[in-house]
Amino acid sequence: MRIQTGAILAVVLMGGVAGAGCSAAPGAFSPDAAASAVAATVAAMDSPTETAAPLPTAEEHALPTAGPTAAAPELTVAYTDGGNVALLAGAGPAVTLTFSGSVEQVRLSDDGQKVAYTRRPVIDQPVELRVVNRDGTGDTLLMGPADFDALYPLGGAVHHDVFLFDFLPNSHVLLLNTRSIFEGPGLAKHDDLIRIDTDSLARTMLLAPGTGGDFTASPDGRYLALTRPDTVEIRLADGSPSGSGVISYSPVITYSEYAYYAQPAWSADSAGVAVAIPSPDPFAPAPTGSIWRLPTGGSAALAGTISGQFFFFGTGTKPLLAPDLARAAFTRSTTTPNVLSLIIAAADGTGEVLVGTGSVAWAGWAPDADHFAFSLGDPLSLQLGDVSGAISPLLTGIDVRWFSPTEFLYLSGSMGAWTLQRGGLSAPSTPLASPGGDFIDYAFAYR
Repeated sequence: MRIQTGAILAVVLMGGVAGAGCSAAPGAFSPDAAASAVAATVAAMDSPTETAAPLPTAEEHALPTAGPTAAAPELTVAYTDGGNVALLAGAGPAVTLTFSGSVEQVRLSDDGQKVAYTRRPVIDQPVELRVVNRDGTGDTLLMGPADFDALYPLGGAVHHDVFLFDFLPNSHVLLLNTRSIFEGPGLAKHDDLIRIDTDSLARTMLLAPGTGGDFTASPDGRYLALTRPDTVEIRLADGSPSGSGVISYSPVITYSEYAYYAQPAWSADSAGVAVAIPSPDPFAPAPTGSIWRLPTGGSAALAGTISGQFFFFGTGTKPLLAPDLARAAFTRSTTTPNVLSLIIAAADGTGEVLVGTGSVAWAGWAPDADHFAFSLGDPLSLQLGDVSGAISPLLTGIDVRWFSPTEFLYLSGSMGAWTLQRGGLSAPSTPLASPGGDFIDYAFAYR
């Protein structure tokens, strides 16, 4: 099992518009001009294996599966530690994989063999995208500042940079999209999609600017849910059409330079996605959320429209739809300012269950689709809820990520003094590491 990773900063800023993108800033590149430059860009990429050969199929890229006598799953965690990459496999000990510093984010392949990471030697300057093996060998530059800047015309941008990156499930294939950096504030996302085989180092532009977007891979790695500010669609993992329909929605006003990107959730069997789309103006009276389902190879269908707040409550990286796509989490205002009611309901809006009232923030569903985590009052005070409405204290910390129906990882402590913990529903938490740094990112594999 794997979970999309994200930096701790996004969790700390849950009240803001984290995880959102924005429309192009003044002077941004023209999507049409950028798209016309893609062919030249691909030819100019410095990978020695740039050819027109067909992309390997998902089956050809699949990692070996365990046999019938496989041992119990091993938990492997990659994390940032004092600006470097560290890795803890099983009972450890942890090992440091890099020593050059300035590491910001890490991603781990499902087999725990490859760690992709971003390194930014100078704050606010261009990034390096790199990969290293779990034993510290083979530290390789995948894309450097010159590679990113050569993707498209800079226009008024200072640089191009990576935005999202992650391994395709069950493979060593890394997917990423990019953005432009300007002198002022803002986040001009390109809505593109690039593929890098971290074994062969082959790099391929799968989707040109404006035709890709934020991506969420299906659990089996065969499909991608692609999101843009007005569209959710499903494509095959190589970027080709899947035969699925498209969810079209009105852009959501954020009252900032950022644009809203919907957050789809995949069903465990990779049969399709569901997504909650907020009403276009979250400050308008009586906000709503429309729950859409989109099966692989099928047409989009509206499951229901629910009265509630689906924007401010869902601006982190955790989907509001349960893993079985049957229920949604949302909030509803009370008569007291800044006091919200957390509610769970079926995707069609029926069967509402009041979970709690106060200052609440969403922390995600458990894999069993019956339990979930949320903070109540103190942002570090995470509660365990279930679909019946029962709640109980879960942990004190942030950034909880489930790796089984009953076990999870999280960070406890405070800025500059974090502890990476392993927790469970029926066992006390166990400290795994005390990484250095104000902001910690981590990723895991469990197989």
